[in-house]
Amino acid sequence: MERYERLALVFDTAESQLGVAALHLIQYGLDPLYARELDELAALARAHAGRVAALVVPGALAEGELDAVLDRILPALPSGRASVVVVAPPRERARLVALRERGLRWVVFAPYQPSELRFAVTAALATGDALEPRCGLRVPTRLPASVRYGGATRSGQITNLSVGGAFVGLPDPPAPGAALSLEFPIGERLLNVGAVVARCAGEARAGRAEGGPGMGVVFAGLSPVEAHLIEGFVRECVDSFRL
Repeated sequence: MERYERLALVFDTAESQLGVAALHLIQYGLDPLYARELDELAALARAHAGRVAALVVPGALAEGELDAVLDRILPALPSGRASVVVVAPPRERARLVALRERGLRWVVFAPYQPSELRFAVTAALATGDALEPRCGLRVPTRLPASVRYGGATRSGQITNLSVGGAFVGLPDPPAPGAALSLEFPIGERLLNVGAVVARCAGEARAGRAEGGPGMGVVFAGLSPVEAHLIEGFVRECVDSFRL
């Protein structure tokens, strides 16, 4: 599994319990630096200077506590406030306004899936045009899909999607190289696209990002309209993680 060279700090509290979330990040190829005390967090930032590039904080932190964390840690982050991910803040207008006023960019609202936290953290770690859909950006999603192969139709779920392809959760997927058709909704449209199986994943096990059986597929022969619809959907997904 690919592992990221840049590191994310995870600040936890007894109330937020981000420890389990940090363990999930490890399964996705990220190596979080976990701390429950601010002094410990600052020490980790100093010890890994040059590699630390994102900060994950619980949304339940009081504003004064959040400011104390930002004052200590932001100097260690190359992109500053744009590299902070706020997890599960209350969906209260005043609270969200306060986060925006502090220049924070990324948010994961509860309830969330491990893949959604992973996406927000990798977005905070991203550089250059990595968040550009046309560059192959994959977003976590839960779209129902109908898979037609070998004269049969089976139900699956798209768990990540890009302009170029998708991962489809499906028991006993076809072997790599198999050609199939995939039907799934994008907004009010129902797309029916051709695809080729690029890889298969077996049963869920530690270290597998998809978390279950399925297949990675590459789209074949997308029309310009279909590509445009998927690109717009990917952009909307990215925006849903922005404050």
